Amino acid sequence: MTTECIHGLEVSRCDQCSPKPAPAASRSVPSAHTSRPRSQAKRPGGSRALSKPAVADQSARRIFHVTHRRNLEGILRAGRILADAAGAAPAVDISSSANRAARREARVGGRTVAEHVPFFLVPNASLWERIRDSEADPRLVETAHDQPAADFVILVSTVGAAGELAVMANGDAAEPLTRFSTLAEAAGRPPRQLHEEDAAREAEFLVPLEFPMSAITLIGVANDKVRTDVRTLLTGRDVTAKVSVYPPWFQPTW
Repeated sequence: MTTECIHGLEVSRCDQCSPKPAPAASRSVPSAHTSRPRSQAKRPGGSRALSKPAVADQSARRIFHVTHRRNLEGILRAGRILADAAGAAPAVDISSSANRAARREARVGGRTVAEHVPFFLVPNASLWERIRDSEADPRLVETAHDQPAADFVILVSTVGAAGELAVMANGDAAEPLTRFSTLAEAAGRPPRQLHEEDAAREAEFLVPLEFPMSAITLIGVANDKVRTDVRTLLTGRDVTAKVSVYPPWFQPTW
């Protein structure tokens, strides 16, 4: 029987629970008959030939949707995450009414922001950290911090699963000065500034109308109890996402 560690992985595959020993440095003494290594190939003019850096596969970049675990049953029943304006009815809603109204007014192309399912580009997004740190934010209801961070789950997928109509926002999608670009316009790559940590923490990734649970590859949870509850909800459903305990995603930053 395969044994899982607290991070939801096989113990032998978890770098935290089964760290691999550092390879011993080899010390070879060249003999008199050992030839010296050939010098690197040079371009005309004497400069060394430089290999081109590998291009990162942006379609594999992870995206993160945070929701309360009590909302998960409705999401599973629908088989998809619905946008606010597409019929979402969360059992636990921590978005302020003012924020809901602003997102229903703000437009991205031919749709409102509320007609998109919101994702973060990093698991330490600023808004999620404010929830974890019990900090006030006008986008949140005053009772948002009555919900412990451990009662939330993080649904993880990839940029490539979102489709070309997905939209990248370089900040709060309801703010007038926020800039948007679709994956099609950006050739599937997030704008350069969203590769920077601070910019990525403020950004939003918006998927029109709905996002299928079949495209969720991982459900991150805070502890074993929540993992058991989530696995119970997944029983009998056509969902292949792995449920993993990853405490750092849910702990306060202070």
